[in-house]
Amino acid sequence: MKKRYYLAGLLFFLMNISFGQIPPSPPPSKKANKSAKIYGDYSQNKNKKETSTTNETDIQEVSEDNSSSGITKNNIPEFKISIDETTNVNSVYYFKKVESLLSTLDTLVSAEQIIMYTKYKIHSNSINPTKLDSLANKAYSLNESKNYDEAIITCKQILDQSPNNISGHKEIAYAYKHLGNADLSNLHFLMMVKIINSVFKYGNGTRQVPYVLNNFFEGLSIYEAEFGCFPRKVRLILTKEKKLLGGYDCYHIMRFSNLTHWLPLLKKDDYKIEE
Repeated sequence: MKKRYYLAGLLFFLMNISFGQIPPSPPPSKKANKSAKIYGDYSQNKNKKETSTTNETDIQEVSEDNSSSGITKNNIPEFKISIDETTNVNSVYYFKKVESLLSTLDTLVSAEQIIMYTKYKIHSNSINPTKLDSLANKAYSLNESKNYDEAIITCKQILDQSPNNISGHKEIAYAYKHLGNADLSNLHFLMMVKIINSVFKYGNGTRQVPYVLNNFFEGLSIYEAEFGCFPRKVRLILTKEKKLLGGYDCYHIMRFSNLTHWLPLLKKDDYKIEE
């Protein structure tokens, strides 16, 4: 997607996040290994997405013990908050309180509240990942075709169902920006940053500690916003432990999200079963 966005240059420099960017060139050509990083070198002269010709066997998964890249299981805190907190009206994690913060684009919402809200939506079976993916793909395509008004309508449908949805905030921020509404664009952009940082606080993309997401397309949005490329190789894997993992590959590094809550809506042909 040929998108370029700068909100407070310092913010971008510190967080390396944008909602729409010209994807960077791939890292120097060399054999990938488990310590390889997927961050590209941003360049305004690059205007093509990464297109991978790598064989499936060449894709490397993020390693649980890859301490050299700062990606380890040990530096991810355990999420210990009980799901019961989400239905306790006196708790800061009460789902309606968190929903109000998210709906009003209040970036004082904490990482724990954001993750807890996702867990509540999953636990209460109140989101439909298939529908969210369909709407996110539609919003992305509408922005690609510069149909920004329709993209905003579609994104609002996403956020009505999933107010902490990365794709919803990312695409609506881009649409508002191109319609000249910098205020709303910035608010949604900052919320997107907040949610992505929350996901990264409690997940590192390994099989052991996958990202906690509402739906599959959110993983695509994370890659484009944070790492500067749109994954060309994706997969769904049902592990021996009956955990459904969404896999995303850019620069031949595979990261995962936990999408087990999506499993009842899928057919067996939709995912690979590990033996």
